[in-house]
Formats: sequence, C-alpha cells, structure tokens
Amino acid sequence: MSTPTPLHDVRIPEIGSVPQALRMFRVNWIASELRSPSGIPLHTPDYVSRLGRVAHLVDVRTPEELTGPLGYIPGSVWVPREEALERIGALDVHTPVVMVSRGGERAGELAKALESRGHRFVAALMGGVVAWRQVGFSTSRDPDILARRAELLEVDPVWVPSKRVLTREDIAEHVGDPCSLRWIKLASMLVTGRLSCVDGRDDSGIIGTPGGDAGEFVLALAALERVAGVALDDATVRALMLRRIDAFGRFYLHTDVNASNTFIRAMRADRRLDDALAHVFQPLEWRRFLQSPPEAVRDIVLEHIVVPAHMGCGHLRLSLLHADAYGVRPELVRSMYRNFLSLRWQGVEENEIAVLPGGHAEGAVVRVFLEDGADAFSNVPLMSPMAAGSQMFLCHPQVSRFLREQMVRFLTRQRDLVALPKGAGEALLAEVERLGDAQLGQTLSALAPGLPIFDVTFGDEAVTVTAAGSVPAASA
Repeated sequence: MSTPTPLHDVRIPEIGSVPQALRMFRVNWIASELRSPSGIPLHTPDYVSRLGRVAHLVDVRTPEELTGPLGYIPGSVWVPREEALERIGALDVHTPVVMVSRGGERAGELAKALESRGHRFVAALMGGVVAWRQVGFSTSRDPDILARRAELLEVDPVWVPSKRVLTREDIAEHVGDPCSLRWIKLASMLVTGRLSCVDGRDDSGIIGTPGGDAGEFVLALAALERVAGVALDDATVRALMLRRIDAFGRFYLHTDVNASNTFIRAMRADRRLDDALAHVFQPLEWRRFLQSPPEAVRDIVLEHIVVPAHMGCGHLRLSLLHADAYGVRPELVRSMYRNFLSLRWQGVEENEIAVLPGGHAEGAVVRVFLEDGADAFSNVPLMSPMAAGSQMFLCHPQVSRFLREQMVRFLTRQRDLVALPKGAGEALLAEVERLGDAQLGQTLSALAPGLPIFDVTFGDEAVTVTAAGSVPAASA
C-alpha cells in the first residue's frame, strides 16, 4: 500500500518545494476557487476580504467609478483595463492576483486571459465591488488612488515566521499598512461574517475571539447549562447549532496541519477504515474524503475527531483537557465537534473548517478596540495576525461582547429546547462574560505566557497603539 502524503506536504504542479504556510495558502486558494460557466476563475468577497497582504487587488475600472458612489476596496491598486494584461502579465506567474471591476465582467475577462497565459493564482472578485458592498464590506472614495496609477504595492509576506517578541513599533507599522486591513459593518457580521480564533497562524484578515465561532458557541452553551441548571444532550446541541446557523449564518472552526496529520495517521492505523481509505493519499483527496466520508464509517471518523491530539484549535483542546478551569463539560465540547461535522456532511455549507499551518511563533497579544465603542453601525477592522515576519494573538473584545449579547437574545428565545425563567437573559449574559474572560485568560496563559499585550484603538482621526502589560503564566 502506498504511503499517504501528510496534509502539509502539498505539491501543486509547477510550484515545487515551498514553505508550509505558503503551501497551505495555495491549497486553500485552489479549494476556495469557483468557476463560472465560461471557465472564469472567481473568488467570493468573503475570501478576498481575508487575503490581507498576500495578494494584489487590481481594480480595472475608470477613474470616475473609483471615486464615485461605489468607491474602491482599501489596499487595491488602480490599473486601467487597457494596461492590465501587460502590467499584471509581467508579474511572476505564481503571484496571487484578484482582479476587480464593478460587477465582475471586465475583471473576469482579464483573469481568464491571464490564466491562459500561465498565471496560476489569478481570479476575479465574484460580483465585483457591487457584491463587496452588498455583503457589508466598506470602500473608500479617496482620489489618492488615481495618483498611484499602476503602482503595484509590494506583496511579500514572510511565510516562515521568526519567533521573536514584537514591539509597539512593529504593531504600529502593521496596522498602518493599508494592505493589512479590511473593514466590515458590524451589523453584517450577524448574518454574513465569521469569528476566527485568536490564533496567530492565520494568513488572512480576521476578527478574533478564542476558538472563533465554535469557541463562542461552546461558551454560550456552557453558560446556558449553568443558568438553566441542565446538561444539554446531543440532540439539543444539534438543534441549537442548526438554529444558530439559520439565525447567524457561517460557523467557523479551525484545525492545523500537525493535528490533521496526527488525525490522518490514527485513521490510517484503524483497520475498520482500510476499505474506505484504500484510495485516499494526497492532501486534496483527504479534503474530499473528510468533506463527505462514506456513511458506513462516519461514526468511526467522529470517534477520532474528538481526541484532543486531533484538535488543532488550542483553545478548544485546552477546554476539553482542563474542563474545570474553563467551566465547560468535556462532553459539551465533543458534542459540538460531532454535530459540526455531521451537519457539514449533510450539506450544511455554513460549517467551515480552516486548516492553519503548523507551529506557533506569536510575539505579542493584540487587542483591537474602536474609539466610539462597537454597535451595529460600527465599521470593524479585519486584521491579519501575521506581521513583521512574526505572528500575534489577535482579539476584538468589543466585537465579541456585541455578538455575545445577540447570542444571548437568541438563546433566550429557544424556550422549546431549553426552559429559562423569565428575565434570565441578564444572568445569562453575565455568565457568558464571566466564563469568556476566564477562558481567554486560561488560553493566553497557556499559549502566550510572558508575551507583551498591546491595545490598538481605531478612531476617526488616528490609530493609537499602547502597551498594556504582559500575559501572566498559567498557575500551577
């Protein structure tokens, strides 16, 4: 029998040997790419919003369109349509490029032409700037973009981060880079956005909270159990997850290549899976298998997925291993995982799994604040946690609190599933906040002891970066 290729050992034709993080970016690009009926490569606004500094955003519209009502995506560069093939064609064929136009038609034609010339990582923004704004992402009308005609911004991310402590100057430089930020209306987060983990290994722009959507869901259910005095069974967790997806949309959970490879090795060693895995070897084959395993072996896969060593999210793994400190029943964490995957296998596409590169190299903890606070009308920055050749743990406390308030309102209306006394919403929110603070402290103390903490505050006129102490070590 052939030896399976580890998930991180990706080989894409004509790319050769590249760093693990870059391999994962390229695999994710290919996995996320859509095709129009005419063969145009496309990426969704959500995917493009999270690209940060790793790709060129090239807007090919007219000057009047760029500074008109629709505006343009911050961090993009203007290259007139008639110059685009020459300008972009001069880039290395492996350079990631997203072409942008009003509705996607002009950008799509150019992306297809560039692809025919050998450019491997080129796509058009699906639906163009119109779709970008409809989702809730912000644009700029600053005419300064016209003065930088065809000036392609440097896109050279460091794919092998160094483990070093970041300084205030490092953070200030990072948040001052227009390619490092995208903006989304907080109200849009309720139905189209996603919460990512605080994990610093993500190469995309994120809004961070411990464990992302999955961590917030487990947190809310743990608080609900405490206030209601019940232990939620698997069926109730499943029903609440489905209703949560109906109400809020996307549900993010991440793993990493190290945990994935351990998971794969364990399944390969399980003789019950021999027949199902007989033709599964390459990374994309494993992705397809895990997207929809044969029904006869799904329970076996679920057995493996809830093993702590197979969980690439440090926050969720720690909450399972140290349940008392996190205030969570271990079975609640396992139930979330099982229901997440089983619903995904049944076609719930909102359940999204992100696979991050292997080792941690975070050099700071960054907390993102808005000067005027967070409400439904706020624009919130999606920021990349990769900076200055290093990584940072990244969290948005105000955004988390706003969304937790909405989650509490949602849970108090599920009276047919969990009976709560009248007026229990206030007690539930207080318990969510108490547990949330405790869990964040536990996770950072375990993963980031001694690292400096910086508060980044976005105001109307300026962005300020202030030192806010350091992360205490976990208590013995």
